[in-house]
Amino acid sequence: MAEASSAGPLFADMFDDKVLAPAGRLDPAILARLFDAIPARVTAQDADHRYVYANRQALDLLGYRLEDIVGRSYREIVGDVIADRAAPLVDELKAGRAVQWSDWAVYPNGLRRFVEQIYSPCITHDGALVGYIAFIRDTTDLKLREEALEEQVAALNAREAVSSAILATSLDPIVVVDEEGLLEDLNPAAVETFGYSRQEAIGRSIAELIVPESSRGAHAAGMARYKASGISRVLDKRIQVDALRRDGSVLPVEMTISEIRLPLRRVFTAHLRDLTAARHAEALLAAQRDRLHQAEKLSAMGSLLAGVAHELNNPLAILVAQSTLLVETAPSPEIKRRAERIHAAAERSGRIVKSFLAMARQRPEKREPTDLNDLVKASVDMLGYGLRTHGITVDQVLDPALPKIMADHDFLGQVIANLIINAQHALTDRPEPRRIGLTTRTEPGFAIIEISDNGAGVPDALAERIFEPYFTTKPAGVGTGIGLSICRTVVESHGGTITLGRSDQGGARFTVRLPAETQEGRAVAAGIVASPALSILVIDDETDVRDSLAEMLELLGHDVVPIQHSAETLDQAAVMAADLAFVDLRMPGTDGLRFRDRLVAINPALANRVVIMTGDAVEGPGAIQRKADNGQIPMMEKPFGLAEVRHILETVGGLARRS
Repeated sequence: MAEASSAGPLFADMFDDKVLAPAGRLDPAILARLFDAIPARVTAQDADHRYVYANRQALDLLGYRLEDIVGRSYREIVGDVIADRAAPLVDELKAGRAVQWSDWAVYPNGLRRFVEQIYSPCITHDGALVGYIAFIRDTTDLKLREEALEEQVAALNAREAVSSAILATSLDPIVVVDEEGLLEDLNPAAVETFGYSRQEAIGRSIAELIVPESSRGAHAAGMARYKASGISRVLDKRIQVDALRRDGSVLPVEMTISEIRLPLRRVFTAHLRDLTAARHAEALLAAQRDRLHQAEKLSAMGSLLAGVAHELNNPLAILVAQSTLLVETAPSPEIKRRAERIHAAAERSGRIVKSFLAMARQRPEKREPTDLNDLVKASVDMLGYGLRTHGITVDQVLDPALPKIMADHDFLGQVIANLIINAQHALTDRPEPRRIGLTTRTEPGFAIIEISDNGAGVPDALAERIFEPYFTTKPAGVGTGIGLSICRTVVESHGGTITLGRSDQGGARFTVRLPAETQEGRAVAAGIVASPALSILVIDDETDVRDSLAEMLELLGHDVVPIQHSAETLDQAAVMAADLAFVDLRMPGTDGLRFRDRLVAINPALANRVVIMTGDAVEGPGAIQRKADNGQIPMMEKPFGLAEVRHILETVGGLARRS
C-alpha cells in the first residue's frame, strides 16, 4: 500500500488565485486529503504532462509513492499504450474542454484494468493552461460482469436461434400450448399439415383446431386431471391418435407431449408425425405378405399337382394310345364307336391335366402355331365342374375357319381361363339363368375371342381402372386384383389388345384381339415331304407306355426296336442302325438325358433325333431346355396320341409316315 499522498508546491500552484477566485482558494493539503477520500483515482499533471500529484488510489494502482512520480512524465509512468491512447485528447484539453474515454488499459506493471477517465484542464483567468486533473474510475469488475452477462445473453440467443431453426426446419409438425390449452406457437410443418396460418392459429384452443370432436372430451378431462393432480397418462410417451385438419379431414398421427417449466409458468410441446404414408405402406406390406403366402401355397399345390400329374400321365398315355389303336383297328363300327368314346374321355382327361400343369409351370414364353378354339375347349374342360356346380351354362360359338395365331399355348390358355373364372365370380350371387358366352370370330389379320356374361357388369366409374395391378371389385378374400393386369400383359406381349365392354345381356364382355398367323407360316408348315420307313428305338421303363408307342409307330409304317429299360445293355448294332429314338425322361437308375448321351456317343447321327418323353410337365421341359443349351432336343409330353406322334415324326428331320 502506498503511503498517503500530500500536496506539493506544484500542486498548490495549480490552484492559486490565478486559477481560483480568492474567495474559493483552498488549502492544498486539505484538497489532497479530499482527493484521497474520493473512491476514484485522481492525478494531476502540469502543462508539460509531468505528474504533480496522485491520490492514494492512483498510487496503489501504479505501485509508486508520490515522490516517485512527481516530476516524471505521463508516458514514463503509464507506458506507451495508455499515453498513445490519450494523446489525441490533448488538443481538446488545450482548448479548455474536458474530455473522457473508457477502455481497457494495461499498465507497465502488467495490470490490466477497465477504466473510465475524465481529463479536466486547469485554465488561468487569462486563458493560460496550467495543467490537467484526471479522474480515473476503475470499473473492471463491473465490466467483467457485463461481459459475462453479454456472453450469457449471446449463448441464450444462440440456443434460441438453434431451437428456432430446429423448430422451423423439422419435417414433423410441432405445436406449443400453454396451460389453458391455447396455442402459443407452431412450426411450418404444422402449418402445412393442418392448413392453418400462424395468424389464424396462435391464441386459439388446440382442441378446437386439431382435436377431432369425438376426442375433445377426453382431451379436456386429461388436461384438468394433470393440472389438479400432476398425473398424466400421455406425457413423454409415444401414442397414436387421430388429428383434424382445417378442411375437416382426419389423419392418423403419432404424438409425443413434453412439459417445459419456465420461471413463472409451464408450456407443453407436442411433436406429431403424420402416419398416413406409414399406414398405407403397412397395408401394402400386409397385402404383399398375403400375396406371398398365397403364392407359396400355390407353389406347394403346384409341386403336389406336378407329382400327381406325373403319375397320372403314364396311365393316361396308355389309355390315349390304346384307344387310338383300337379306333384304327376296330373290327366293327360298334367297337369303333366305343373306342372313340374312350379315346375322347382319355384325351379330355389329358387336356385337363396339361392345363393345370401349364398354369403351375414357370418358363419363358414360347411361340408356336396355336388354335384359339382348342384353347377355349381346353379351358372349358378344365373349369367345367366348377361352372356346372354354380349352375352356369356355357354357350360356345366357335368359328371353324378361325386362323391360327403364333402364341404361347400355356400363357394364352391362362388368360382365357382367368377371364372365364372372372365371369363365374360375377355370376355367383346372380339369380338364374346364369350364362357365359365364348365366341371366336375373324377380322382381317386378327383372330378374336369374346368372353361375356349376363351379370351386373362393371360400373363405368371403375371400368378405366379394371386392368390396374391389385385393383379389384371382388369382396375380401376373393381374388388378388392382379389377374386382369396379367391378362393384359400377356395379350399385349402377343401383339394384341384386350378391352372391356358391355354384353347384350348387360354384363361384362372382354374382347381379345390377336394377330393371325401369316400365310407364309402356313406354307412352311404344309411343306412336309414323305419319307421311307424308319428304324426307331423306344426306351421306357413303363411296359404299357413302351408297347403302346411301339404299336402306334408300327401303325404309321415304321420299324420299332423296343428296348425294355435303360439299365439293359445296349445293342450297339441296333443303335447304329436306328434313325430315331424315343426315350423317357424319368427312369430307374438313370434319366433320359444321360441315356441320350450314351446313344449319341454310339451313333452321332442321332444328335438331333432323340425325342425325350416326359409326364413331368412342370420340371421336365426346363431340365430338357437346360441340357439342350444352344442346341435342340425334341420333346413329347405325355399323354400323347397318334396325332402327337405323327407331329413329332414330321418335325424331327422332316420325317413322315411312309405312303
